[in-house]
Amino acid sequence: MPTDSLGTAIRAARAAHGLSLQQVAERAGCSPGYVHKLEMDRVRTPSPRVLAGLAEALGLPYDQLMGAAGYEPLATAPTPPAMPGAIKRYSNAHIVKLLEEVQRELAAIRELLATTIRVQ
Repeated sequence: MPTDSLGTAIRAARAAHGLSLQQVAERAGCSPGYVHKLEMDRVRTPSPRVLAGLAEALGLPYDQLMGAAGYEPLATAPTPPAMPGAIKRYSNAHIVKLLEEVQRELAAIRELLATTIRVQ
């Protein structure tokens, strides 16, 4: 991949796995349009999060995609082993539920603090 662009590498891996843009996008956690833009080298600096998702979806080394995207390699950091399913994807509804739970917990903490301050 050193001479290949990021887009060429993604497109080749997708074709090798027989995956559609939609399938890669779902597995990587981004839109099919964004995957297409990446394949056409129309994205200047894709985020490391997207690259991690693509690496997992396509079975490519993350550091290789990062290098192809122009990120400097971390010479001292070891490459983490591939862990299928290590990247969790949450729906917006799930994220909203988590945020609501955090808000309830924060309200309970504030109430407890207010009660503690009044008692003293």
